[in-house]
Amino acid sequence: MTASLVRILVIDDDATARALMRAALRKAGFDVTLAEGGEAGIRTFLGGAFDMVMLEVDMPDMSGHEVCRTLRAAADPLLPIVMVTGMDDVASVEHAYQAGATDFIAKPINWALLGHRVKYLLRGQQSLQALRIADARTSAILRAIPDLLFELDSDGRYIDYHSPRSDLLYPPAENFIGKTVAEVMPPEVAGLCMSALQVAAKKGSATGQQFELRLPHGTFWFELSVSRKDNAPGDRPSFILLSRDITERKEAEQKIARLAFFDGLTGLPNRLSFVERVDREIRRAKRAGEKLGVLFMDLDGFKAINDTMGHSAGDLALQWAAERLRQGVRPADMVSRSTSAWGGLPGAEVELARLGGDEFTALIIDVKRPQDALVVAHRILNVMRRPFILQDREVILTASVGIAMYPQDGEDAATLLKHADTAMYLAKDVGRDNCQFYSSSLTEMALKRMALETDLRLALERQEFSLVYQPQFDVASGRISSVEALLRWTRAGHGSVPPVEFIAVAEQCGLILPIGQWVLHRACNDAVQWQAAGLDVSVAVNLSPQQFKDPQLVKMVADTLAQSGLNPERLELEITEGAVMEDTVATLATLHAFRRRGVRIALDDFGTGYSSLSYLKRMPLSSLKVDRSFVTGLPGDAENHAIVRAILAMADSLGLSVTAEGVETLEQAQALKAMACEFLQGFFFSRPVVAEHVPHLLRQRWMLDAPMTVDSTI
Repeated sequence: MTASLVRILVIDDDATARALMRAALRKAGFDVTLAEGGEAGIRTFLGGAFDMVMLEVDMPDMSGHEVCRTLRAAADPLLPIVMVTGMDDVASVEHAYQAGATDFIAKPINWALLGHRVKYLLRGQQSLQALRIADARTSAILRAIPDLLFELDSDGRYIDYHSPRSDLLYPPAENFIGKTVAEVMPPEVAGLCMSALQVAAKKGSATGQQFELRLPHGTFWFELSVSRKDNAPGDRPSFILLSRDITERKEAEQKIARLAFFDGLTGLPNRLSFVERVDREIRRAKRAGEKLGVLFMDLDGFKAINDTMGHSAGDLALQWAAERLRQGVRPADMVSRSTSAWGGLPGAEVELARLGGDEFTALIIDVKRPQDALVVAHRILNVMRRPFILQDREVILTASVGIAMYPQDGEDAATLLKHADTAMYLAKDVGRDNCQFYSSSLTEMALKRMALETDLRLALERQEFSLVYQPQFDVASGRISSVEALLRWTRAGHGSVPPVEFIAVAEQCGLILPIGQWVLHRACNDAVQWQAAGLDVSVAVNLSPQQFKDPQLVKMVADTLAQSGLNPERLELEITEGAVMEDTVATLATLHAFRRRGVRIALDDFGTGYSSLSYLKRMPLSSLKVDRSFVTGLPGDAENHAIVRAILAMADSLGLSVTAEGVETLEQAQALKAMACEFLQGFFFSRPVVAEHVPHLLRQRWMLDAPMTVDSTI
């Protein structure tokens, strides 16, 4: 504020005094307005804007004190009001201040110094104004900050505080001002605060300390920031402590931690959490000279639940399976749950985790001997065998378990998991619902399987596949009426690979679809070649369960028939009982689509799966193939004899033809003929032959009532 902008109102009943005052103030550069008497002064003040008032105390119409009180009530509290008085006693001065005066000037006035006196008064007023603005700014900032602020001395004694939320104060303000944090706060919190004060005393500030505090209405998390105040020399140091409520942030961090380290569906630790835990336990076990066990578990039959009942049912099954796995460990065993980020409970021995899909793992701590891990695995197997109820249906989900031991099977989490996984696949291969220990030979088997799968993927491109044909004998005509196409693989550098070794691998890695398409195409083309040579023969092709589920199967078969020119009635597709029982609605639709096109359907390996008369009645089948296990004991095995006779009677009632597989002797063939079995297949007639040798077999005739003869006229 410059002097040229300052407006001063002078109120005095004495004209001479007013003139002298105006002259002195104008000389100092101020804009001066005069008012004669108290009442005129009030009217002038209320009608204008002034930066200072010079007021005579002794006036006839109104006392200067009375005027001062009126102006102070209407004016800014910081407006300088200077009383001009000839009375210099203490009582008069006190009276002036009580009326609201800012300062007083005693008469006689030193006119030469008056301007300077006014300037100093205005400077003080400007400082007060700036202070008020700063104070308002500070108050606004404090109102905007949601944190608790405390001023403490070096002993941790509360001097002052600011709290926008009284509910965050541990005790009420009247209970902590003047007391130390050690007297007010819990010991662990007080210790943390004093540690922060000590750091701030040395470094000027301290940040980042966090603590949990239980308040009457819940548990809260706070973060401290401490700054040392700049006190006057010789004063005791004091500190500003800011305590921020970070409860929401901690809850978010905990939620993120759960997403990062726990499975959202089952609440069990996930792969990342489990691997970190295993690595920590390995380090501890190495120091202590202890053993660990890692179990790798896969649910048998889970995929069928997902495929037939939907993913919601699958998710529910996984949740129940996780709970079953929890039950499979001893009550004293530790099972990871949502209430513990790492499950570090005293005496913990077992921790479960879900790696993904239907794969679970367990860590067994401080194993004395491998049998201890086996005991846990068997308990898990037992509890998993109990049926689940899903969609009002009883479902059984067994488990296959692989076990790897530290240190003999691996010295890090990744190796132990890999080896336990390998052992789990052995458990599946030997029948499921069992547990197996890892051994180095399993790794060799896994490497061989990997190499097999790699070569299998290249086999089509390298033209390493071929077909052989197993004849099917028509009892009534004594001739071969059809042949079954069988896949063979001559693997480069290894020779012939038995189908039992590679068909399952092809199914597991998804190669069975392109391989199956190749088989169908080749078999249909071979059949067309035989028919072109005047030979009346049908061809049977096996379909895997994966092929049967393929939504493009019907179209693929129709396209192959069209491309090859084979009459659909000369094609028979063989499917297993397991393949047709999984989804009856889709199964019936596929089967009817084939029958409408004239393709025959045979149910292979009948009697070994899920035979159901009600299903057979609904399915548009053409024939049944009796499994070789029922033919092997004939004719002497009375039980097998009765089973085959029952199958033949059932098939006859349903209008289905029957082929008996695995016929290797004349006695077996004669027994089956006596039971009126229509078609026979097995080594007694011929081993599988290449396509070029099929015409020779078709020209032969077998007489089952006597040793085999060949009709030379053909």
